[in-house]
Amino acid sequence: MWIDDYSDSADEQQNQGPKSGQITEKNPNYEKKDKCNCSKGCTKRTCACFKFGSGCNSSCGCQSSCQNMFNNLEYFFGNEKKYSAHPCFSSWLVENVKNADALKQIDRNQLRERIMQAACYSDACEFDHELGEWVEEWNDIDDDEKLNHMQKLFRMLLSNKLSSYYYSFCREDFEQDNCKWHCIVCQECVGWREWHCGECKKCTYGVSLPQWMWWTK
Repeated sequence: MWIDDYSDSADEQQNQGPKSGQITEKNPNYEKKDKCNCSKGCTKRTCACFKFGSGCNSSCGCQSSCQNMFNNLEYFFGNEKKYSAHPCFSSWLVENVKNADALKQIDRNQLRERIMQAACYSDACEFDHELGEWVEEWNDIDDDEKLNHMQKLFRMLLSNKLSSYYYSFCREDFEQDNCKWHCIVCQECVGWREWHCGECKKCTYGVSLPQWMWWTK
């Protein structure tokens, strides 16, 4: 627990929450565990891996009974290494597909077009060097190289790979990673000044921020 010791009385009254200025919340997105303890299934957010858009691994309790669709994210991200889905992409997948077979029916080219048609696509490519390079290469590569290059775009914008931008399905546009974040509890993208309140059961705005946000800004 930490206590906001900012002394301005007007601001203190404005920012008092249900615990009178005490904010005890941890960022729910940072509570990811290395494994799940499921005995079977792994098809719902009760699974610690599924909840965070991650595939299960050999340490998990599910073993051969696992049906976690996030075991198949190489369909989007390639086989370079194992990635988890960005929380916003994870929420979109859960909403739109029910299993691994359905996940692999998503048209990757249509997904790429959706991203490239976003209102802030050009601005993001101008300000982010890696995205800008991706566009230049995309315009010149042969057809047989396009899938690998498409997966590179998905890794930048839809995975847990650190990047300046991510694609928000909530807002249908690019968002800067240091300005917006997707709460896995509320299942929506919110501003960086918003934090998830365990008592209110929702994300709330405040000038007084939980301590975890001090280290991410």
